[in-house]
Amino acid sequence: MPELPALPLGPPLLRPRDTGSAHRPTLRGPGRDRQAERLDDSFDRLTSAFRGGRVAATDEPAAHESELVLVLEVAGDLSEFVNAMRKISGLEFLAEELEDQVSPDEFAAIDSHGRPRRYTRDVFLVASDATAWERMLSLWSRFKRGESFDRGYAPFRQLFERLKALRRWDDRDRLELSGAAEAWERELANAPDDLVNFEVELWWRESSERRADALATLRTDLEAAGGELVAEYSLAEIAYSGALARARGALLLDAAHRREVRWLRTEGIRLFHPMGQIAAPAADEVVQASPVPAPALVLARTSSRLALLDGLPVEGHELLAGRLLIDDPDSWAATTPVNTRVHGSAMASLVIHGDLSDSHVALTEPIYLRPLLQPNAPSWVTNAPEELPRSSLPIHLIHSAVARLFEGERVAPETRVVVVAIADSSQPCNRFVSPLARLLDWLSFRYNVLFLVAGGNHLQDIELQADFDEHADPRLIESAFLQSVLRTAGFRRPLSPAEAVNAITVGASHNDASGAVPQDGLIDPLVSPQLASVLGPIGPGLRRSMKPELLFPGGRQLVRLRPLEKGQRIASLVRTSRPPGLRVARPGIGATALRATSHVCGTSGAAALAGHAIVELLGAIDELKSAFGDRFPEDRLDVVLAKAALAHGCSWGSGRQAVEAAMNVLGIGGSRDRVARMLGYGLGRLDGSIECEPEKVTVFAVGRIGDGQLHSYSFPLPRSLASSIAPRRVTLTLAWLSPINPFHRGYRRAALKLEPAGEAIASKFVAGVETTEPASRRGTLEHEILEGQRAVPYAPDTAIELAVSCRADAGALEDDVPYAVLATLEVPSSFGIQVYEEVREQLRIPLRTAVPAQL
Repeated sequence: MPELPALPLGPPLLRPRDTGSAHRPTLRGPGRDRQAERLDDSFDRLTSAFRGGRVAATDEPAAHESELVLVLEVAGDLSEFVNAMRKISGLEFLAEELEDQVSPDEFAAIDSHGRPRRYTRDVFLVASDATAWERMLSLWSRFKRGESFDRGYAPFRQLFERLKALRRWDDRDRLELSGAAEAWERELANAPDDLVNFEVELWWRESSERRADALATLRTDLEAAGGELVAEYSLAEIAYSGALARARGALLLDAAHRREVRWLRTEGIRLFHPMGQIAAPAADEVVQASPVPAPALVLARTSSRLALLDGLPVEGHELLAGRLLIDDPDSWAATTPVNTRVHGSAMASLVIHGDLSDSHVALTEPIYLRPLLQPNAPSWVTNAPEELPRSSLPIHLIHSAVARLFEGERVAPETRVVVVAIADSSQPCNRFVSPLARLLDWLSFRYNVLFLVAGGNHLQDIELQADFDEHADPRLIESAFLQSVLRTAGFRRPLSPAEAVNAITVGASHNDASGAVPQDGLIDPLVSPQLASVLGPIGPGLRRSMKPELLFPGGRQLVRLRPLEKGQRIASLVRTSRPPGLRVARPGIGATALRATSHVCGTSGAAALAGHAIVELLGAIDELKSAFGDRFPEDRLDVVLAKAALAHGCSWGSGRQAVEAAMNVLGIGGSRDRVARMLGYGLGRLDGSIECEPEKVTVFAVGRIGDGQLHSYSFPLPRSLASSIAPRRVTLTLAWLSPINPFHRGYRRAALKLEPAGEAIASKFVAGVETTEPASRRGTLEHEILEGQRAVPYAPDTAIELAVSCRADAGALEDDVPYAVLATLEVPSSFGIQVYEEVREQLRIPLRTAVPAQL
């Protein structure tokens, strides 16, 4: 029978959001005397630094009085401090970051029962000159003496009561938080005399004069050290001011070893970033697979809705020819040998065809491709690594590439989705949102476009227990690898720009369609295809949000076990183009040059597969818009609906039990939140996640919502379920795009929440089984699964209320934000309950409208 379409919900009931009156824990600190004892030394050290000055790299005086950037680590929230700080001339707020929650120590959050609980830490970054510091020092002295503060300065008293640490932002921060020190130590030992490009991220200053002075100081110091300032770029909307600099490798290596930069004045610098880390690493072994027949070229449209930012593909490859709209404004094709076009060919193949070992149908619309990666090796090197060019700032390159879609030449203005299947191996997610993640978030809301981002690959060896037995039962092998990955979770964070809150970050599941069996003593480390690959990242993201949000097949990553050494068993990832893995198009040799295939593993392929799935979902949404056009108030709300739909079919499946078992062995408890850090919302579906069946109905709603508003939708329940013990599952998904505030610890300006309510929920019609409420509500994508199997009597017109509320989360929210809601109710077909038909009738949707062409 023809597949049934999702059904639109009626218009929402609009009302103000209920702010509630939940208890806010009070913060308890150590008291004034103890604070003076703890912090006096820190104040004295900084006073000496201000009064003694700092040795400059040159004799040229700075245009302004010398400054230090101060790091103020505070227990709890100090919402009024930033405003009070502006009363002191020379004290400038730079950024506010939210640290993870910490266990009670000398500070604690006291709950309503008087018990100490974990508390959060704010980190304020402030630029101060010597005059401003003396004023702050005088306030500190008044605090220690217990004296009153002048009007408007009271937040400083609260600051001193809650101040955990006070120090200067130093070169160790600048070099380590961005991965620069580690990258330079790894790459530059044999290049002391080479001029090496690197990125300097400057502090964003409100004054354009200050920004110009920082660049002038950087240029002077670089030239004195034998280097140069190559280019600069700034973007106020994401608080980015950066420069492309060049210096001798020996100087960078010395800075990395010392964790100190002696040849630059660095107070105006936030972070150093190494170049060449946003790359597609090459396989250690290249093996060409047999060709795959190309399906007939059938394109139903001429414009593209998905853009792929990657490497140049083999445009004439039989599997790609006629299916790509390649935009090469810099004429890279003329200088990029065909045999080096590996990653772009592979990703384009996955977006268009999916895994070539599987039976998915090729997309019937073209894909826009903008080359951003280039091989970093001579043309005669086979399978050379591809990376962003080291001669351009990544922010400038990617900003201009995305803007080009919608502005100026408008080369692909109908783009709805952009796939970024690359990551920065040097920059795991920490308390700072990376410049590239900030850029993608701002672009996403500005252009109403969804980014699909690879979570990043961790290619380090895996340490196993000494008694590991490679001949054991596969489930025991799986548990051993999961335990090893969990033990090193802190070193496996998502890689920039995976922390972007508006993007969907895609992890790789241990899954492909190759059917290949491990050979030559290699080990398949996992059994369940719903588990995350051993090379994938482990969350959380910013503010402990859900990252990655979902998994798509990334290929079965095999490992090679080394001999026992010093009581330790080490497993190394096998980086090869042999199967297993996702089968893709690649440059070939000789007669098969334009027909060759090979296999890949990793999160890049998973992100590309998610791109394939979302284009198919956009096609299904086209059918919904054709049938229910009046329920789409704006044409481009299909972006958030596609975002919600991509996640709507996700579930943990058997992966949950495997992760929980490994966690129990380690004694860390398999809570839902911990499971989600490995699995996100679970494995996504490559087929349509919004298609219905007689026993399964999906409803949807799209709209825009503003601060303080609540939109309430009514999801009617089938009358037949009121007296049935049939197991029922309810899946709820909410997606939106948010503007950002790069200066605020909250970062995303719009916090939406989906709350199912009403008699059916209150009466235990269903209860949460796959839900991680705190993490899911810190991003821009909520997803939960509820189940039940008891008969719950209810009146004929009973409905689940789906309430979508919105509040400002990082300063003022002046824009309405686009959102989409999906809800699915399903029961086993064996019970014969016509769920779809009953809900359709209650929604009063005519049958002729409810059944258009197949989705």
